[in-house]
Amino acid sequence: MILAILLVASVVLLSAGRVQDLSAYISLFTLCYFAASFVFRPKRRTIDFVGLGLLYYSALFIAIAFGL
Repeated sequence: MILAILLVASVVLLSAGRVQDLSAYISLFTLCYFAASFVFRPKRRTIDFVGLGLLYYSALFIAIAFGL
């Protein structure tokens, strides 16, 4: 529930600021995801594939945005 509120708030704030860069949205989603998982510490049996995927694509989009 908290993660959903964080994601909706971040989308509303970025769209209110007229941000059109996809890397900003993905990076903020990644930050919200890791903050929520740090606070709630869910029990996992395997590696956090969602977190790794978000981190990978966040780094990829930022690298593309900065031309690295």
